[in-house]
Amino acid sequence: MVIQQILDKKLASTYLEIGVARGSNFFAIRANRKIAVDPNFAFSKSRKIKWIFKNFYNLKAKYYQLSSDSFFANAKFSYSWDLVFIDGIHTYQQSLKDVNNSLSNLSETGVIVLHDCNPPHEAAAYPADSLDHAFSLNLPGWTGEWCGDVWKAICYLRSTRKDLKIFVLDCDHGLGIITKGKSENHLELSEQDLANMTYDDLSRNKNQLLNLKDATYFFEFLEAI
Repeated sequence: MVIQQILDKKLASTYLEIGVARGSNFFAIRANRKIAVDPNFAFSKSRKIKWIFKNFYNLKAKYYQLSSDSFFANAKFSYSWDLVFIDGIHTYQQSLKDVNNSLSNLSETGVIVLHDCNPPHEAAAYPADSLDHAFSLNLPGWTGEWCGDVWKAICYLRSTRKDLKIFVLDCDHGLGIITKGKSENHLELSEQDLANMTYDDLSRNKNQLLNLKDATYFFEFLEAI
């Protein structure tokens, strides 16, 4: 698991997850401080209790059932986050807000992992505000896989932030990796450019737009942090 390997390598203690749903990822994570944020947790109380016995790190986990916007606006912490995993609403605008808000309290050596940055086909890239919404649209080529237009957030940040290192691992529908540091292969896209871009633009030039790296590059990244 990419997230756990980063936490272990960095000896990191604080983990924040935005968009937890059933907790399939969150419950398995081992970190001293675990924070879950979701406006509608999709797990039962019994599932939550069972996972405490499977992974004792869940005993002290904190759960905030509210939108990420509300969480960031109101939550106050005496510590910064070592790793943030963002898997919330799959739109360009919201994923970008979640990244920027996470950066405001990210440790200097912290890592943000942004899910769904490399949609596998056009239907999966439709910017709906939920999976149910995307499913209801009966999009041509729909397979149940959904990433939205999160990829545009990566393009925007790579065009506007020269103080961030950003790349996308070519696995699990694209894992965007964001850390503080000098950017590489900087883009020059305007907000209007991004507004006009479509999935076809992405599919023709994924490597450059996303700074796409083969999944095996993760081990090189891991050695460097």
